[in-house]
Amino acid sequence: MSWWRGSLKGLAPIESRIDLQLLQDSWRITPGSVLPQIPALLLLAWMVKDSPLPRWHWVAPAIGLLIVWAVVGLMARRFQRFGIAASGYRTWRATLVGWHLLQSVFWGLMGVALLSVATPSWKMSLVAAVVVYGYTLMLVLVHDWIVGFFGSFPLLLLVSARLLVDHEDSSVYLAVVLLLSMITCMFISSGISRRLREGALLRHENAALVLQLRHEINQVTLAKALAEGADRQKSEFFAAASHDLRQPLHVMMLLTNALTPWVPQAEGQDLLSKISTSLRSLSTLFERMFDVASIDAERVEHQPQALALSTLYRRLDHEFAVLCANKGLSWQVDATDAWVQADPHITERILRNLLNNAVRYTHQGQVRLRARVRGRWVLCQVWDSGVGVAPEHRERIFDDYFQAHTTARRSGEGLGLGLAVVRRLARLGRVQVTVRSKLGRGSCFSLRLPLREAIAAPSPNSVGVSQDAPKDPNQRGVVVLIDDEPQVLDSMALVLRQNGWQAATGHTPDLAVEAVAALQTSGEMPLGDLPVAVISDYRLGLSITGLEAIAQLRYEFGEDLPAFLLTADATADLGSQAASVGVTLLRKPLNPSELIRILDAA
Repeated sequence: MSWWRGSLKGLAPIESRIDLQLLQDSWRITPGSVLPQIPALLLLAWMVKDSPLPRWHWVAPAIGLLIVWAVVGLMARRFQRFGIAASGYRTWRATLVGWHLLQSVFWGLMGVALLSVATPSWKMSLVAAVVVYGYTLMLVLVHDWIVGFFGSFPLLLLVSARLLVDHEDSSVYLAVVLLLSMITCMFISSGISRRLREGALLRHENAALVLQLRHEINQVTLAKALAEGADRQKSEFFAAASHDLRQPLHVMMLLTNALTPWVPQAEGQDLLSKISTSLRSLSTLFERMFDVASIDAERVEHQPQALALSTLYRRLDHEFAVLCANKGLSWQVDATDAWVQADPHITERILRNLLNNAVRYTHQGQVRLRARVRGRWVLCQVWDSGVGVAPEHRERIFDDYFQAHTTARRSGEGLGLGLAVVRRLARLGRVQVTVRSKLGRGSCFSLRLPLREAIAAPSPNSVGVSQDAPKDPNQRGVVVLIDDEPQVLDSMALVLRQNGWQAATGHTPDLAVEAVAALQTSGEMPLGDLPVAVISDYRLGLSITGLEAIAQLRYEFGEDLPAFLLTADATADLGSQAASVGVTLLRKPLNPSELIRILDAA
């Protein structure tokens, strides 16, 4: 029967755990009820020792109680040492029921003996004591009512039967009270026990659900961590692979530029121009992909500082005036003398990407770069009269690989990463980029930067020879080139020589110094003259880096030697390291015309 639960067989795992726990609770709690019964038994023996009641009538039940309590004490000690295993459930439960059953029988026999010689007032006292005992036992064992029932039912039944034997109205009344008390207590205890068991079952089910939920949360967290780790590894891979992919592209751009004087025919020049255009497109695509990978791999650092927008706008003006002229677009710059607090590199890359997008998607009309002071902020805006953006696409245009104006991807349209890079850079630089657009009328992208006080600008005398300087080798001077890749070294030297520079090349700083000495020995470089600049790759395949090679050459030729660090790496703090020692960082692949412009400015 289910109310007996003599075994755990056939029960659900949760019910088995509950029943086993309830049995353990009974053996943990109820042995303590023996202690107050011992002095009660001794007091009762002292009261009846001189009564006319035959001694064996009460001594025999008392001895039985002592034997039961001794066995219970041994079992309780065994429980404390070893506990109760699921396999021993039947034995321990039968022992618990038998203990309370025998204890109830012996107390009942003692009550029968006492009632035989008790006066009416003592009968009422004994009945009251029996009722208190029964209710107390049922209360202590309310979680297992069947044990409480066997622990009180024999006592109540024996005492009630003895009262009925007297055939007195008062005794019959007391017997009826005892029987009603027994029935009432049994039903109340049964209901409470059932609800307690249901509550325990619900609690265990909730605990199981909590554990399951915790396990699922751990699994989701682990899966998320694995996904983030895989995404980070992907970004790290692309960021690391950028060096190996930029290197041959850098060489191709240098050689294509160097090939120009050797192709005099118009047809060859046209093909060469198309190759150069394709290489520039490929370079742009690589730049966008590697920008995304570098930012996601946290290799781009955010270093806000005082930035003069006029200097930045002047640099962008030189570049995009030519691009707009080549496409037949009107170009306009509305600069400002305001200074902002921003990362120069991040700000320039955001504006450059926005301008590239504006030029790409504007087929006629104008592209305008402007700056306006608005309170404590400066709005850097890129206007165009291009195709515009539909309202439903204004949020998605910043997503990866999304192109609002084409369903079929074409090489000339890029990969749809320009604005995705803008979104990442804006988040990295903690700046806000907004867009306003009308389809077919054009767009306006705004970059909001915090205004700050102006600081002293560099002296104009620090600017070197312009790009239109004559290409006389004796006036342009010698540039030291250091790179561990022979193709890169030869290509850069060829481009420099074609543009009027002399090149002293070497795979190491020592070889570069020897190359300078060889130029002086041959008379190609006047004695006493020093190199005008040094360009070093960051990775030299040695135990030193490009920064250390530059430091060694500055020790040889002077600390004020202009230095450029050329790299295809996406190391986060490389820019700050180079800037801290007065070295300009250049990224591969580098357009040859940009290289010449930088050297002229130096």
